[in-house]
Amino acid sequence: MDLDLWLDGRRVARTESRDRGRKVRVVYEPEVVAEVGGEIPLLSCSLPTPGPSAPTAARAFLEGLLPEGRALEAAASRVRGVRLRDGHPDTPADVLAVLAEYGRECAGAVVVVPAGESGDQPGRYRPLGDGRLEAAIGDLPTRPLGADPARGIRMSLAGAQPKLLLARFGAKWFEALDGAASTHILKPDGVWEHSAQNEALVMTLARTLGLTDREVWVERVAGRSVFVTERFDRVVRGRRVRRLHQEDMCQAMGRLPASKYEIGRPSGGPARTLRVFTKDPQAEVERLFRYVAFRALVGDEDNHGKNYALLLSGRWASLAPMYDSLCTLMYPQLSGVMAAPIGAQANLLRVTSDALIDEARAMGLPEPGASAVLTAMAQEMAIALDALDGALTSGWPAERVIELIRDRVHRLQEGKPLGQGRARPGRRISLDEASARRTPESDERRP
Repeated sequence: MDLDLWLDGRRVARTESRDRGRKVRVVYEPEVVAEVGGEIPLLSCSLPTPGPSAPTAARAFLEGLLPEGRALEAAASRVRGVRLRDGHPDTPADVLAVLAEYGRECAGAVVVVPAGESGDQPGRYRPLGDGRLEAAIGDLPTRPLGADPARGIRMSLAGAQPKLLLARFGAKWFEALDGAASTHILKPDGVWEHSAQNEALVMTLARTLGLTDREVWVERVAGRSVFVTERFDRVVRGRRVRRLHQEDMCQAMGRLPASKYEIGRPSGGPARTLRVFTKDPQAEVERLFRYVAFRALVGDEDNHGKNYALLLSGRWASLAPMYDSLCTLMYPQLSGVMAAPIGAQANLLRVTSDALIDEARAMGLPEPGASAVLTAMAQEMAIALDALDGALTSGWPAERVIELIRDRVHRLQEGKPLGQGRARPGRRISLDEASARRTPESDERRP
């Protein structure tokens, strides 16, 4: 099976399977290459025109469109003949088979359809009736993202945490059918207590500091807290939705999702990618440094390669708004060890201003400028913590997170390690791995 890849209502590339599905490459349409020229990151920084791509990069981009963990297992179980190995597609043929079923609504602007089918269908929206939102959230273990091909809901989005994709117009929720674009991501409180409120608080801080422009909030659905965020790769005007193309840093670097915790320091592959593919590399790398510093200050260890993304437009890429950040230090079951070290430090308790400055220097940023970024961020975050809306902090132990972050900000200003106490024992365990180990009963909603 091969697939066609569409952008903005036009077929721009196709997959080409080889070696009985054990290899795949992406081949751009000749007329597209003639129009845009060479060395353009049309689909991905790892798949520049004119192509064809290397099989490893092609698989990384395509597999990077799929969900992960239990969500992928549930989606793959509904596609005949698909095999997973260690929780990931066994071969590129398995990747293509899942995308053929679910690829009409993906991250970014790419639409993936079986070869010969049109990817230029506008789709349609259906209002969620009474009780349907609660039902859709309850069905996530078996219908990840709310996908249901039998009803025309064919969507795919990376990530291992349960989430639901919907469109929102005015104050009403809609299902996106037949390839229509979703506009919002909903993440119910799950195995990590108060995770919805935790992420809403942290991402509100990020918005206050100018690291994202997306609105976030918490909704209560049948007694359950649900984190809601606007998609940064969608522009909504009335009832019209425009997709913006994007890819995560693993895709941009040609790395499989399974290696998202192994991308190394931000000053390595991520910073190099920005220096090659962005119009203003110094500004983009400084923005990456701000993201890295923010995650360290809020106590977020989950800084892996799929939690940074690029927006692609024409010849250039730019760093996407920040997303998927919460205070993981709130959960003692986690190790506190970051996916991507900062300077010589990987433990959130041991990160210092010196480690952050070392990381900035390795990125190619001047020390005085990086120091000024940290000073300003600490001051802005202290003010933002005091100004948090009561709607974000009521009904859960928000003070635990607020005081933890406040203390880390204060310690940064004093030149001390950001955390106190002894590092948590044991090997590093990722948020995804820890989530998968939680018992099914953990998914039952707590009061």
